[in-house]
Amino acid sequence: MEIFFDPYSDYGFKKLFGEEGSKDILMDFLNTMLPDCHQITELAFSDKEIVPAGIMDRKGSYDIYCTAVNEDRFIVEMQKARFPTFKERALIYSVWSLQNQIRRGDDWKKKKRFAAIYFVGILNFVFKEELDDHGKPIPNKLYTNARICDEDGTVFYKGLTMKFIQMPLFKKTENELETRFDKWLYFLKNLPSFDQIPRILNEPIFSHAFDIAKIGNMVPEEREAYDKSVMDTLAYWGAIEDGREVGKEEGKIEGRIEGKMEEKIEVVKAMKAEGLSIEMIARVTKFPVEEIERL
Repeated sequence: MEIFFDPYSDYGFKKLFGEEGSKDILMDFLNTMLPDCHQITELAFSDKEIVPAGIMDRKGSYDIYCTAVNEDRFIVEMQKARFPTFKERALIYSVWSLQNQIRRGDDWKKKKRFAAIYFVGILNFVFKEELDDHGKPIPNKLYTNARICDEDGTVFYKGLTMKFIQMPLFKKTENELETRFDKWLYFLKNLPSFDQIPRILNEPIFSHAFDIAKIGNMVPEEREAYDKSVMDTLAYWGAIEDGREVGKEEGKIEGRIEGKMEEKIEVVKAMKAEGLSIEMIARVTKFPVEEIERL
């Protein structure tokens, strides 16, 4: 039985990174990726509603107004999602946020310099293989820190930085963790499968995160919201699977999965890739735990 919720669910992501009561968790996590001059000392969530382009754009996205140790003001656009064009979305959202800051004055800035937009994407998938200008595969990395550069690699504009974490590429065990960033990725990757707090994460900030994530601490309304969040995600991916089946019939996707068992195996694999726990996958698919662990 699960003890901690799934951080990739919309409910779990918001509880950890999108509420007033978890600001210390968000700040600690973001500071592992930000330069020394932009270590966050104060943050606030945007109260401006962004009109989504589609239903899956409505969740898992936050604009965070930050004040740094050097008193710079900057915005972190934070998302967790899975879209075929996620890189393009990152650029669109980031440039949109930057444009809005250029156009308007904000009491939040308090006449201090607006320094940058940081886009942070926590991805529960791996980017599809792409080729560079020379036809060579662009390697996928666990952590990508992208900036707008000239063709010789010189930074052209330092006001926009995009950070992508491809969580399936994180493979470290507890004994291999070296940095605080490692600890946070280990926490996010394995949270639903923990039955107790690992010794290496036994410190106040992680204890607070574990306390928020404990399913047993939920009141009935929160548990209902969490279960609905998980089922919405499963329904979304189920719709995608249905679309793939239609595509195959139309010849848009090569290959054909033969039989119901093969279809179920593919669904189980997709759910594992989404970071869902073994117990939840078994409960939803009625697939044997041993087989799920083997796949």
